[in-house]
Amino acid sequence: MSAPQFDIVFRGVRAGFDPALVKGQFASLFKLDPARVERIFKSQRVTLKNNADERLANIFVARLFAIGVLADKLPVEIIPSKAIYTEDRGEVSCESNSMHQPVDFIYGELIRRIPFEFNGTGLGYCKVWLVNLLVCLLSAGVLYPWARVRTLRYFYENTRLDGEAFSYTSNPQKIFLVQFALVIYAAALCYAFFNSLWLGLLGVVILLAAFPYYWVLRNQFQLNHSFYCDTHFQKIMNLREAYEVLLVLPLVALVTFGVAVPYIVYRIQKYRAESISIGGYEFSFSAPLKPYLALLPSLLIAECLTAFSYYYREYLPTIFWLLLLIGVWLLVFIRWRVALVNLQWGFISSKLGNFVSTWDITSYNALVTKNILLCVVTLGLYWPWAKVNNAKYKAQYLAFFANQRFRKWRRKVSKEK
Repeated sequence: MSAPQFDIVFRGVRAGFDPALVKGQFASLFKLDPARVERIFKSQRVTLKNNADERLANIFVARLFAIGVLADKLPVEIIPSKAIYTEDRGEVSCESNSMHQPVDFIYGELIRRIPFEFNGTGLGYCKVWLVNLLVCLLSAGVLYPWARVRTLRYFYENTRLDGEAFSYTSNPQKIFLVQFALVIYAAALCYAFFNSLWLGLLGVVILLAAFPYYWVLRNQFQLNHSFYCDTHFQKIMNLREAYEVLLVLPLVALVTFGVAVPYIVYRIQKYRAESISIGGYEFSFSAPLKPYLALLPSLLIAECLTAFSYYYREYLPTIFWLLLLIGVWLLVFIRWRVALVNLQWGFISSKLGNFVSTWDITSYNALVTKNILLCVVTLGLYWPWAKVNNAKYKAQYLAFFANQRFRKWRRKVSKEK
């Protein structure tokens, strides 16, 4: 008896997911142009794949569910077979309806959803944090680089993908030299301000001018010491673009009173994600600008409320407008944080596969509220548990959709060990 066959039928967007973000991830995941995606999402019922066996149907449904798309696997006899029929590289229409135009799913490429895992505990990190705090206090901050490296190593080594932990191998002495140079410059800058305002301002200008260059070197340093499967990450840095993104565009944001912030954040995320590679496989970033622009109204509302509260501060109780501003900006932070993380990870892909991030506002708001309240009640002693909670949340809502190249690459790396 032949194995049962199923059709995968599109049902819509999951509740609580941003339709624009879901469409973008759908297009990125299946390599579709926006016009085709719009046709699919406007329909009440679209057959995405015909005559799939149960294993392939389950993969499709799980993959779509992870990015916020509802889809059903239905036995083929339930759906009229004349609607859509398949070829090896996708569906081909036998009707003139625009919703039944070809949908080129490369369903053989993306075969496995691999969730991230974080195995650290609040108590485990608390021990690291207490030692770091004691060392920094006793050394007046001189040994902060060692504390920083110990923290990164803890979180890297407790983060796993496909059973393999990440690792961080930086030498604290190199970080110490950079920190020492920054402290010396800061001391010289303070001395300059005490003697001459113009000399101090010149020092600030020099510091700002050097910041993009420092940021480039810092990111290269951290990636070069970040390993997965004994293979370190690499990034080709474009210094000219770094100055544009980190120096010129922020000045534009100030001049436009924040209106240009969504575009600037888009450029920063694009710059950070592109040209990173591991094992010779380079990552790309394909997010559209439109979802970033959709974040602008919340920012403008918060700015208007801030201006209103400041203007009428004499007529309002201080505690009232302070709590109002804190609450408003916290909501804006949560809205932006969830959207930007989903955009950042949801549109990063490589020849090894692609990421899918499914943060949602409700769960992240609960996490942030819990961490803030417990940190306040415990006078900051809950901080290690708060950091671990954040790391667990990131891992829980992030997955990597690996293709066959990823499996082959893992095998090759394992043989070379």
